[in-house]
Formats: sequence, structure tokens, C-alpha cells
Amino acid sequence: MTFVLPHRHPRSAPPKSLARYAAIDGYRGLFVVLVMLYHFGVTSLVGGWVGINHFFVFSGFLIARMLVKEQSRTGRIDAIWFYVRRARRILPPLLILVAAVVVHTAVVEQPAQRKQFGGDAFATLGFFLNWRLAGRSDAYFDMFGDPSPLRHCWTLAVEEQFYVVAPFLILGICLLTRSRVRRAAVALALAAVSAIWTAHLGYHGIADQARLYYGTDTRAQALLVGLATGLLLGVGRDGREPRELGRTLTHVLAWVGFLVSLAAIFVLTPTSAWVYNQGGMLLFAVAAALMGFAAIDRRDLLLNRLFSWPPLVYLGRISYGLYLFHWPIHLWLPLSALPTVIAGGIQLLLTLAIASLSFRFIELPIMLHGLRGLFRRRFSRRLLPTGLIAALTAGAVVLWSAPAVAGPVPTLVQGQASYAAPSPTRTLVAVGDSVPDFLVQDFAESQFPGTRLVASAYPGCDLVSAPMLNASGESVQRSDQCVQALASVPKKVRTNHARTVLLFGSPSLAAPHRTSAGSRITVSSPGYERLVDKALDTVLAEAIKGGASQVAVVNVPCRDLHHLDLDGEYGQILKQDAGTVSAMEHPMRINQVLAAWVRRHSSHARLIDLHGALCAKGFQPSVHGITLYADGVHFSPQAAPMIWGWILPQVLSPRQGGR
Repeated sequence: MTFVLPHRHPRSAPPKSLARYAAIDGYRGLFVVLVMLYHFGVTSLVGGWVGINHFFVFSGFLIARMLVKEQSRTGRIDAIWFYVRRARRILPPLLILVAAVVVHTAVVEQPAQRKQFGGDAFATLGFFLNWRLAGRSDAYFDMFGDPSPLRHCWTLAVEEQFYVVAPFLILGICLLTRSRVRRAAVALALAAVSAIWTAHLGYHGIADQARLYYGTDTRAQALLVGLATGLLLGVGRDGREPRELGRTLTHVLAWVGFLVSLAAIFVLTPTSAWVYNQGGMLLFAVAAALMGFAAIDRRDLLLNRLFSWPPLVYLGRISYGLYLFHWPIHLWLPLSALPTVIAGGIQLLLTLAIASLSFRFIELPIMLHGLRGLFRRRFSRRLLPTGLIAALTAGAVVLWSAPAVAGPVPTLVQGQASYAAPSPTRTLVAVGDSVPDFLVQDFAESQFPGTRLVASAYPGCDLVSAPMLNASGESVQRSDQCVQALASVPKKVRTNHARTVLLFGSPSLAAPHRTSAGSRITVSSPGYERLVDKALDTVLAEAIKGGASQVAVVNVPCRDLHHLDLDGEYGQILKQDAGTVSAMEHPMRINQVLAAWVRRHSSHARLIDLHGALCAKGFQPSVHGITLYADGVHFSPQAAPMIWGWILPQVLSPRQGGR
């Protein structure tokens, strides 16, 4: 999410007045405020995430107009100068942010967070954070775990990856096509390809969201729509801009784009599948393009006057800093004891002050004059930026490579068996959803020598093959990644010579499912046990197929979910399905079914009673002062060693064997 300001090219005339772009700045001011308010607690604005799409469109639009004008005037595009301008705009405030995060992480955060946030800092500096977040299935709309203070920098990664090819793409289009309409058609065709690809990947449930939300290939459609609009409205081969449409038609298009965008804020939810599956992102990109089209109209349009309101324009001018700094301020200054309105107001004012100072004293001088705007001496201009980037990269790598845990592992329950390192090394394959997936990620082999863990798990993965019903009663099929994770169990068992499969029961077993006959099955339905037994039978058969001799079933511990304030798919369940929430918080029925299945398969199965260890006296949020759940669902990185220290001695006992 960047703000594009025309810069003086050393071989060009002075830049024109920025007044023509005032309305676009006003739009950016509006959307960045909506994004910040949502993050600060105004959850009714959850659809404001469409504003990110609009920023991509506006950015592609302005970049295309700038580069096509250069190509028309000189016959070429100076890619090096383009990258210099991008670096001047992007890097100064970004380096400030990364420096703050690295220092804060090193001083304040726990070892597990240091490792994760250090990797995020390195990915931010390398502009590939979006793929790192997608790779770990980061839940943007749910505050699962400790969200990264750099999570929002995924937008910069998408833009910079696109800008690597943008000059050459625009140059190629301009050289191959003569008319503005054909140039725009090529870019729109590429946007349509991105939209079709997004629909092909498809949103089938929360597990698919990270890939679709963060992917460069899925987000490219918005940038390409902006590119198409810039090519259509940019100068032609004769150096002239196109004639303007009729005033009334321009007014209508502008208001349509604005009202569609405004409606999205209140209509969209984090689980609106049609945004990905039926071209919704492309639709909202076109709406943003209509707004941009009218924003540069020279005539006195009402909508342009409204969005040229100076305070809104100013917010748009500093929108990059507002966007960068608001998220860590929210995380580091939560003010949870105060009402949301007061806490959000304080965070908003602090963000505004920091972004204003950054823009006035750092960003603007560098945009207009390069490093000369800050440093007079040539030595300083060369050494300080390079040294800062090198220091931040080194600091990020040090944090990233640090061990995730430190110190001895506390016991989970009094009198539990001590961990004894097996010889030779034994490998366990963990199967399930994001709970075992996160536990495996937080496993430290240095604290449990002789044991290796391999995950065959995926976030949101339902053991039951029948479609799950969400809070709205819609069927949600298992994602392809989930199906692949379960299907890979035999291969992972065989490849790693594992004799034991760790099967983690999931709270999702409490969700209603729909059978092939159309029946709705809940935990209290007569067919519930048969449904779960079939799922467990399948896992056992796959484990034995790969060569394992036992399946250790970890049952489901109690949880306290009512205090969570989530806005994604889980948030809808919490707000709309009290029965399912109760069955998740008190999973007695789930655990009865799991225990009965283990008894019937005692020659190949063993029960690991995690519920008994954690919930014998009811829900407990912490043990030995260590918070058990990072988000109400997943175990915290600090608690993970305690969980493994309790599970492993049981699974690896001589009676059960295992390898």
C-alpha cells in the first residue's frame, strides 16, 4: 500500500500541480481510516478490507500513467530510475518500522516470538512476506496466536513483486499496441486471467483464505485493473491525453464506483466466498478504477469536490505512514482496560502524530531530493542507509535463527513421567488440524533429543469426510490441502520409518456435518459416533498401510471461547451457534466417542488423555504462570514444550513402542 507522488526526473520538466490527484488522495484517506478503525476495534467495518484492493488499483493506475507518459515522450522507460523512485518512497518509513520491530522483539518478546518476528522482519526487507504468511496459513481476520507486528506489510511485498515487472510489461504493451483501448484490453485480459486463476484455486473454507488473501497471483488482478485504467487514460502515441467523456456519464460512473465500494464495507465478511470464487475482487477493482477515472477529470465534479476536502486529502498524502505505523501501535499499546472508543481514539491520534512527523521530516524530503534531503555529506548518504539495511538484516537473521524455547521444560501435571531420550531416534507423525500443526512448529528437538516430529496436518482440516456446516448452515467441503495432508500419512510414515501416528482430536468434531443422504449430524445425533468412527478407521488404516503399529489418539481439552473477539469463520460460529460453541468448550461427547473407539481397537490404539491432564478441575488458563492458549484455541509457543513433555513419555513408553 503505497502513495505515489510524481518526482522530478533529471531529464524532464518540473512536475505539474498535484491538485489533479487530490480526489485520489481523498479516497486513500477514507480507506486507510476505515482499515485502521477496523483494526482498532470497529468490527462492523470488517468489509473495509476491500480498501486494500482499492490501494492496489490506485497504485497501478498512477504508476501506469507516469510510465506511459515517459514512454510516449522518450520511446523508452528508464527502469532503473523507476526503481530508484520506488525505493525513495518505500524504504525510509519501512526501515523505521522494521527497526522498531526488531528492537521491540529483541527486548520484549519471548523466544518463540523472536524467532517468528525475526523471520517476518527478514521477509519484509526481502519483500516476500505475503508468501511467508500464506505458507504458515496466517489467519488475517482472526487474532490467532501472537499476530506479527509486520503482518500488514504483506501489501508492500505484493506491490514490489509486481513493480519488478511493471516497467517491462508497460513498455511491451506500448510497443505492441497502438491505441489506448487495445493497451487497456491487454491489461484487462491479464486481470481476468488472475481472477479466473483465483476462482480455480477457490475458497472452500477458512483453510483456503491465507493463500487467496496474500497471494501475488490472486491480488494481481487489482493492480492490473489499475494498470489498464492508467493505459486507457494515459497519453497516446501523440503525447496527448484522451478526450473526456460527457459530464453526466462521468458523474454516473464515479458514483457507481463509489457506492459499490461503500456497500462492500458493510456487505462483505471474511468468509464471503464469492469474492474469490465469482470474481468479487475483480468487481471491486473495477469500482475503484471508476473512482480513479473520475478523480483525474479536470471538470468540477461533485464527488471530486467532496473527496478533495483538505483534511481527507492530507490523510491520503500520509496514508502510507498511517498504514505502516498503526498496526504495531495497536499491538504494543492495546489499552484493553479502556472502552474501545477511547482506546481506538488514543491509538488513532498517536498513529496520526507519528505518520505526520515521518512524512514531514523523512518521507517528503527524500521523495523530493533523494538522500540529499536528509544528509548533506556524500559520505553519510552512502554509508548510513547501507549500514542501516545491513544492520537490520543481520538483526532479523539473528532473531530468526535463535532457538524458539529457552530453559528447562516445566511439568504439565504433578508426578508425570520424565522424558527419556530414545535410542535410536524415533519419529512420530502428527495428524490433525492447526493445533498439531502449530505444536509441531513449536517443537524443539534440542529439548527432546532422540525424537523427531513430522506434521501431516493442515489448518482447519476436518477428520470427518462429510461436509461441515458453518454458522449459516452452508456446507463446507474439506480443502484440497486437508485431503492431501490426510492422504500423505502412509508415505510420511513409510519415509520416516515411523511406528506411531499421533492423531489429535479437534474441536471441529463438535461442528454439525451433513451426510451424503442429506441428514444433519450433531454431537447429540444417533449417527454421530458412526461418523467419527469412520474417520478414525480411515486414519488407522492409512497408518498401518504405511507401516505404523499404533495410533495414539490425543483427546480434546476444554477451552474458554466466549471471551474471544474474532471476526473470521470462527467468529461467526461463536456469535451464531451457541450449541456448537458449548460442545467445543466442554468436549465430553467428543472424548467419549474417541475413548470408545480406542477401546475397540486396543491392539493398535492408545488414548492420550490431554483433557484429563488440563481440565480435571475445570478450565485453567495457565500452568506455572505460563499461558496455555495463545488465542483460546491453539497452545502458546511457551506452553508447547510442556504439552510435548507430557505427551511424549506416554507415546514412547516401552509398552507401546514406537519409532
